[in-house]
Amino acid sequence: MNRHDWESVIGRHLDGIASAEEMAALSEKLESDADTRLLYLRLAGIHATLATRELDEPASGEAEDQLLDLVEQLESFTKHPRSRRTVVDGQRWSKPTFLWLLAASAVVFVAFSAGLIYQLASPDSGIAESNKIATQPRVSDASIARITGLSGSLIWNGDRGQIDRDVKVGKELAGGTIEGMAPDSWFELQFNDGSTVMISGTSMLTFADLGQKTLRLREGVFSANVVPQPEGKPMLIRTPSALLEVMGTRFDVEARLASTMLNVTEGTVRMRRLSDGREVDVTAKHRVIADGDGDLAPQRLPEAVNHWKSQLHLRPGGYGKWLPASERRAAAQKAIPLIPPDNPNVTLYLLGIPVSRSDGPPVVVRSDSRFVVRGRLDKPAKVYFGIAVSGVNGEFAGKFRLDLESEQPISKPDTDGNFEVAYRLSNFTLDPCVRDREQELAVRPDDLVLTCVWAFTHTHSPSGLEISGVELIPPNKVER
Repeated sequence: MNRHDWESVIGRHLDGIASAEEMAALSEKLESDADTRLLYLRLAGIHATLATRELDEPASGEAEDQLLDLVEQLESFTKHPRSRRTVVDGQRWSKPTFLWLLAASAVVFVAFSAGLIYQLASPDSGIAESNKIATQPRVSDASIARITGLSGSLIWNGDRGQIDRDVKVGKELAGGTIEGMAPDSWFELQFNDGSTVMISGTSMLTFADLGQKTLRLREGVFSANVVPQPEGKPMLIRTPSALLEVMGTRFDVEARLASTMLNVTEGTVRMRRLSDGREVDVTAKHRVIADGDGDLAPQRLPEAVNHWKSQLHLRPGGYGKWLPASERRAAAQKAIPLIPPDNPNVTLYLLGIPVSRSDGPPVVVRSDSRFVVRGRLDKPAKVYFGIAVSGVNGEFAGKFRLDLESEQPISKPDTDGNFEVAYRLSNFTLDPCVRDREQELAVRPDDLVLTCVWAFTHTHSPSGLEISGVELIPPNKVER
């Protein structure tokens, strides 16, 4: 493998998603190659400090000594790469100890970052820059963005480790990580320069801005409207498989474990695939998917369709427990418990199924469309069904909900608990959780892009809710 291959493997290791084979290969490479060890240290530093630091600031003081000492010890260790145990500074290190040292290197970077943050945070300390002393504000007090919209279950982890489950619109943030905990979660952030970014569904986004916006989308769906950025300082967005450079444009991204899909609505976004370092510029009305060593050529955005069926027999849904097909029943997504952060005494049983754009065209709902839902229950329960929609540019446009039993009675479950029910789009109403923004969102879901469907029960005990299939049927189309 070349350097770019090792960058990808190291990145997967730091994300905790590397396979056993990749870990074994990385261990052997780190034992035998000094350049790869240094690459590991650098990437560990980027990984540890993304939310609070610029990537290329110089080390200083005790933290620098610790880092250099660690590198020196790693260099010394590999003088005998094939030995089971090696003597370094009078100590005998086994291979597990060496691997522990690799993990410790990331801790050194965290401590290094924390030391610099402390310097910035101390009111009596200054930092020498270019032969002058500059007093810096506390990192945690320097707002870089403001929350402009949210709904659903969210957790914000601040740049100094604070955790907040009660985030509100208008809150000023200095960086950190926001995590959508459920399929109906949605979060919008506006940077000080007017750029806006959004996540929806079960997503995780880390963000910082110390002269250059750096974001990390670990998973989920992300969209942005980015104003022109300073020359030489594009917005950087890293996913598990790609790095995006954005100077000013509108686009949306879907990040999975092994792939990244980029749709560009306006402007141009540069994508670099981490597995091989290949780069491509994606222009307006085009998309590209980075997955392994496949074709990286941008494709024209496909025309929208009005018919869609879930594919649970091929892959899990986005939220809940996936039940693969068996001889007795079809594959299904099972609801799991969710405790709303604003109501800890309530337990919902929720599942969600994303409508992915990475393997097909956008799905647009028409005014007279119907949803047909198939599933099962262990006992009678009031079941709620909802959808999320976006504009053609990926921006969140609203959430709409229908109560399966009160709006349109479900079919009587058979002896196995199975049910099937159909609803018309005309019966959907705006979800109560976004009614405080009804002046900004769509009044109806008509002619918007379907991004997710979900269902939940509100019972005192598990209801056994499972969904085995959801189909969107356009007007005048006969159900198959």
